[in-house]
Amino acid sequence: MDGLSSYARRLLFALPVLALTVAAVAVMWRIVAPMGVTPAEAAMLGLFSLSFVWIAMWFWNAALGSLIRLFSRAPLHAAAPILRRLDRTRPIDGRTAVVMPIRNEDPERTARRLEATYRSIDAEGAIDKFDFFLLSDTTDTAVAERELAMAAALRARLDPTKLRYRRRPQNLGRKAGNIAEFGQRWGGDYDYMIVLDADSVMSGSLVTDLARLMDASPEVGIVQTVPRPILAETLFSRLQQFGARATSEIINAGVGFWQQGDANYFGHNAIIRTEPFFAQCAMPVLPGRGPLSGEIMSHDFVEAAYMRRAGYEIWNLPIGDGSYEEIPPTLLDFEVRDRRWCKGNLQHSRILGEAGLRPLSRLHLATGIMSYLSSPLWLAFILASIWSLLERANPSLEYYGPGSEAFSVAPGMMNETAVWLFVAIMAMLLLPKLMGGILLALNPDERRRYGGLTGLGLSTVFEASASIVAAPIMMLAHVRFIIGIVAGARVRWSAQHRLGRRLRLGEATRHYAGTVAFGVGLLALILCLAPHALFWFIPLIVGPILAPLLAVLTSSVTLGRALGRAGLLLTPEETEPCREIAPLRGPSAALFSQFAQAGDATPKL
Repeated sequence: MDGLSSYARRLLFALPVLALTVAAVAVMWRIVAPMGVTPAEAAMLGLFSLSFVWIAMWFWNAALGSLIRLFSRAPLHAAAPILRRLDRTRPIDGRTAVVMPIRNEDPERTARRLEATYRSIDAEGAIDKFDFFLLSDTTDTAVAERELAMAAALRARLDPTKLRYRRRPQNLGRKAGNIAEFGQRWGGDYDYMIVLDADSVMSGSLVTDLARLMDASPEVGIVQTVPRPILAETLFSRLQQFGARATSEIINAGVGFWQQGDANYFGHNAIIRTEPFFAQCAMPVLPGRGPLSGEIMSHDFVEAAYMRRAGYEIWNLPIGDGSYEEIPPTLLDFEVRDRRWCKGNLQHSRILGEAGLRPLSRLHLATGIMSYLSSPLWLAFILASIWSLLERANPSLEYYGPGSEAFSVAPGMMNETAVWLFVAIMAMLLLPKLMGGILLALNPDERRRYGGLTGLGLSTVFEASASIVAAPIMMLAHVRFIIGIVAGARVRWSAQHRLGRRLRLGEATRHYAGTVAFGVGLLALILCLAPHALFWFIPLIVGPILAPLLAVLTSSVTLGRALGRAGLLLTPEETEPCREIAPLRGPSAALFSQFAQAGDATPKL
C-alpha cells in the first residue's frame, strides 16, 4: 500500500464505497419491488441511498485503517508519507508562535494546560524557537481580571519574554477574528503558528516534530494532528473518551490513507504556515439577512479549503501520541457545542460553490454539512417506512418472518432478506468500534494500558451499546437544531462547561420533553397500526423515551469514577499518564515544579 499514488489510493477508497452502496440499494429494491413500488417505498429507496453512502464511508475508512495497522510495517508512514521527511537530527530553523485563543474560560485551568505545553517544549531543548500567546476574547470583566493575574503569575514562573497576554476590546469575528488580529500584529514575526484550544495540551516532542516537518516541506500549509481526549470524569465523557481513543486511530488512518495532502483542518492542535494563512484564509462575512448569513461559526473547514486553493498541502497525522483535548462533561453540554457546529457547517453550503476550490475540499465541506443533514434524512426514512407499513397493511398478505411475527416487516421470503439487510447495516455501524477493540486486544502492551483483556472487552461492548442508544437522541437533537436555525433562532457562542456537573432530572426532562414525546408516540403508533414491525423500531424507541434519565445518569462523576476503579472505560492517558498530562490532575500548578518526574516523556512519532 505504501507505494500507491494519491489517485490509486482514492480509487481504493471510492470503489468499495460505491460497490457497497449499489449492493445495499439493490437489496432494498428487491425487498420492496415484488408487489410494485408505492410512493412511500420510492421515498424510502431515495432516502436509503443518500443515507447509506455515509455508512459505507464510515465502515470502509475503518476497514482501511485496520488493514494498515495489521499489515503495514510502518502504519504511520503508510497513512501519512510526509513523515518520511522527518529528521530529528536537523536543527529547527523556523520560528513558531503557540497561540491559545480563550473566551470566558477558567484562567487557572487554561494556564496549567499552556504551562504543560511550554515545559514539555523546554524539556526538548527547543524553547528558543517558540513564543506563546494568550489571545483573550473574554467578555466577563471578573474573569478578565483573573486572566490578567493568571498571565502575570505564569510569566513569573516561566520566561517573561516568551509569553504575551492580549485581550481584545471588541470580539469581532469570534475565534477566527481573534486569530486574524494576532496575524495583523505579530504574524509576520513567525514562520509558523500552532493553534491550541483552551482545553488543549501538546507534547514538546510532537511540537518540535511538527516544526521540523514544516521546515522540510515548504509546499505544506497545515499539518493537523488528531487530539486524544483526556481527563474525563463523568460517565458521559468517559464513554466519549474511550470510544474516541479506541476507534479514532483506525478511522483516521483510513482517512489519511486516501486524503494524503488534501486533508482537513480541525481548528486546533495543528501547525500552520503563517504567511499563506493570513494572506489567503480570511473568513468572509456571508451576505444577506437569512439564517445562514453573517459571520461563519465554523471557520476551520473553510480555512483548509482556502489554503488548498492557494496551492498548499494539508496533512493529517492520524496515529501518534502528544496531542490532547477535553470532552464536554454531559450530554446537554455536548449538544450546546454541537448546535454551534451545526450552524457553522450548514453555513458551508454557501462556500461550497466558490470558484477554485479543490474537489476534496468541496467533499470535506459537503461531508460536514451531511453530518447534520443525515439526521433529518434518517428521520424521513423512518417516517417513510411507517407510511409503507401502513400502505402494505393487508390481512390477505402473510407477514411471516424467520422465527416470530414480531420480526416481520415484508411479506413472505422478502422478510428474511430485510432481516439480513438490517443485520448488515448494524454490523457496518458497529464493526469499526469492535475492530478498534480487537486491534488493541492483539497488542499485549496496549491491552494492559486499557485495563486488561476483560476490561477492554467489556468497555468496547459497553461503549458500542451506549452509542446505539444515544444515536436516535442525537438524531432528534440535530433535527431540532436545523429547524431552529432555519427558523432564525439565535445560536450563541457561549463558554463551555469543562468540569463535571450532575444534571437535575427536572432540567433534563424539560430539555428532552419533545424527544420523549417522539419515542412514546412512535411506540404507540407501531403498537396500534403495525405491531408486526415492532422489533425494527425498538432501537429508535428506547433511547428517546429514556433520554432524561440517561442524561442524568451519564452526568454522574461518582458513577464515572466507580467504573474507572472497576477497570472499565480506561485509556492509556489515564492508566499511564505522560508528563504533559500527569500535572493537570493535581490541585495546584505548583506540581509543575517536578515536571520532569511527573511521568514519562511522550513517545516519539
